[in-house]
Amino acid sequence: IATAAQVFARRSDRTAQINRNMCDFLAADGLKSRLVPGPSTERGHALPLRAHPKEPKLCYAFGKYVVVRSLEDAGDNFVYRGHKYPVGACAFAPNGYWVASGDSAGFLRVWSWDNPEHVLKVEVQVFSGAIKDLQWDGESKRIAVVGDGATLRCKCVMWDTGNGIGEMVGHQKKVITVAYRQQRPFRIMTGSEDFKCVFYKGPPFKLDHSCTEHGNYVNCVCYAPDGATVASVGSDKKVVIYEGKEGATLRTLADAKKGPQGSVYSCAYAPDGSKLLTGGADKRLCVWNVDTGALLSSTDMGKDVADMQMGVAWAATGRPLSLSLSGDLNYLDVGAAGCSATKVVQAPQAPISAMTTLRDGTIVAGCNDGTVFSSGDGKEWTKIAGAVPRSICRAAHGGKVTSVVGLATGFASGGFDDKVRFGDAGAYSAEVAVEGQPVALGSLGDVAACATTKGVCVLDAAGVKAFQATAYDPTACAADPTKDRFAVGAKDGSIRIFDRTLTEVSSLPPHRGAVAALAWSPDGLKLAAGDADREIKVYLAREGFKVAVQNTWRHHTARVTAVAWDPSSKCLASTSNDETIYYWSLDAPAKHVRKYELAHKDGGVALAFKGATLVSAGHDGCACLWDV
Repeated sequence: IATAAQVFARRSDRTAQINRNMCDFLAADGLKSRLVPGPSTERGHALPLRAHPKEPKLCYAFGKYVVVRSLEDAGDNFVYRGHKYPVGACAFAPNGYWVASGDSAGFLRVWSWDNPEHVLKVEVQVFSGAIKDLQWDGESKRIAVVGDGATLRCKCVMWDTGNGIGEMVGHQKKVITVAYRQQRPFRIMTGSEDFKCVFYKGPPFKLDHSCTEHGNYVNCVCYAPDGATVASVGSDKKVVIYEGKEGATLRTLADAKKGPQGSVYSCAYAPDGSKLLTGGADKRLCVWNVDTGALLSSTDMGKDVADMQMGVAWAATGRPLSLSLSGDLNYLDVGAAGCSATKVVQAPQAPISAMTTLRDGTIVAGCNDGTVFSSGDGKEWTKIAGAVPRSICRAAHGGKVTSVVGLATGFASGGFDDKVRFGDAGAYSAEVAVEGQPVALGSLGDVAACATTKGVCVLDAAGVKAFQATAYDPTACAADPTKDRFAVGAKDGSIRIFDRTLTEVSSLPPHRGAVAALAWSPDGLKLAAGDADREIKVYLAREGFKVAVQNTWRHHTARVTAVAWDPSSKCLASTSNDETIYYWSLDAPAKHVRKYELAHKDGGVALAFKGATLVSAGHDGCACLWDV
């Protein structure tokens, strides 16, 4: 029998766990703003875009996260981090109070949108496979979910309990898309890789009939706002209109010259239901008259593979949107002459792997897919386009970006393509091939110091000035802003100091773990190093690199991944794979000044200062600005 103390301890543990889970979704204390990632796209796969029914907001999936962002203010955003697996679909309830999201393990989560704590209402595993799409009914009480279950591929559940409503059969392969009639009598239509659309009546929902108009994958089905018609589009280039209540085929929309010339991935009705917007692999947006079937306009959004239109949406506020394969979110103006993009929103589609700030305060970040972005206002990203052949994301590097560093003018970035590229916040101007993969970069004014898997080098936009092979494995690099020297950390825990001619001028006692992060203070007096053994050391650079702090700053519970000095050179920020950011002061080294818990889900990767504001980036694809 448990004692009163044991019962109290268990309750305390449960309360602590609830608080930790709650902190997953609340903005941490000190968070000023956040730059969020864009939708995750995949060639050949349609992406459902869902807008808020009353507000100018859009929700979409990025990896394991659900991102909600305002269509009018990029700084107004939110990232839901409750899923353990990649999210496949998400949607607002028609009443605007709840959001449903489903992941690749078949888990459906319904969580509050209007509550600032975004509390979880219900979590249920709908089926054993991935959830590909979902949609609410018009009363915000039921949710239709489709995907790739072993035997069950469609299911309609109650929003608050997850209990099923009827037996939904009829498909033999993965179900890609679902549409729910918002008016009574309720109807559900699904589209699948078995080339069929299946029409269900209910609730409880049961198979009514199958539609076999398509000769290839059915990529998207969509009901008109008034429920009068329902449309389907597929990889056979067809756009089919059905009667909304009984599911009878009304007409097929086609135009041999200006209509779709490839797979059609997505469709969306105008708020008044009179027009249908479609987009597909031919990079073309088509606007159709639903009643007559006439093609009103056809617009090519580009010529590259990256310009494929993977998703379209028509927000209740009247704003039409389209999503390109490159990740560009296009704000559209639909007129008689066609669709024109009035604004293009760009954001990372992969986790951020490196980040820095330039002298003018511009944030520059590189990602796992080779893309590089810049932000001057700390709210919106702008992609710095590269010339990587056949890149569907218009990457600047042919592989992961490992390091970004600001120079006297512009910046330099290194990637897994064995190249260092030079440019400014708008475009790249030069690239230099180096020996080995660049691991880390340091700034020596207009020249960059580079640590690679094969050695160390000094280079600028014209080429490599000097190179020296090493017997050790470099892991980190940082340059003294006041002198022509830089530090290189190694996997064996050692730190070596080089001058511009690559002469080794000093060597420090090794750390217990591999050196993972280095940062030289702005005044040049101090060098900070973080290692894989969770320790942060501070060396006095003008006093023979005497150790000023050691065996004290070991509060992280995992590998230290980044350190950064504030402009005063008196305080240091550090982050780690433990998702925490610590802010330390040399005036009181015994204890941290600030602690930001759950700053980045799955760990932080980079830190920098934008004036007095701390900027952090992590594996969640976000860049956060903190008030320190």
